[in-house]
Amino acid sequence: MKYWRQVRNNRVAMRARKMWMAILILLVMLPVLFLLAAQKTLKRFAGLQPGDAVPAARLRSVGQPWVETSSWLGTPTLLVIFQPGCEACRLEIAGLASIAPSFPDLKIVLLSTRTDLAGMQAPFPIYVDPDGGFLTRVRKLVTPALYWIDASGHVQYARTGQHSVQEEERLLRGLVGGGR
Repeated sequence: MKYWRQVRNNRVAMRARKMWMAILILLVMLPVLFLLAAQKTLKRFAGLQPGDAVPAARLRSVGQPWVETSSWLGTPTLLVIFQPGCEACRLEIAGLASIAPSFPDLKIVLLSTRTDLAGMQAPFPIYVDPDGGFLTRVRKLVTPALYWIDASGHVQYARTGQHSVQEEERLLRGLVGGGR
């Protein structure tokens, strides 16, 4: 009898160890699985990367009914994605406006995350993406997002967040050349 009780206790103990081992493995694997799932989800917010071609799209502009992104070809373009009402975006655009005259060969365009153009004013052309397809492919999660697009339509530089006027000027001198 004592022998069978001991066998039964050993079996129960073995099951308990197996169960705790499975729980431990699950607890170790859960963060890994979460990170893999989150990485796939966040990838769609990665935006354009250096070397990527700017996707073809039709955007609406304040001054024109429709603009093709292919119209940016042939001219170095600085694409700034902004959110109306974003203070960092407003300061970024104002900083770019103050140094833009030093770089006459550079085209600066703004892409709003909002589709309503009512009341939006800026020193550069403002575009919106009515169906959101272009914005989804190019947008980073953080705004302002800035993309330096060369004359061939490929991204050469990408970054997010507001920078000082001095940093912007240094960046543009490095990308465009001396300026005035």
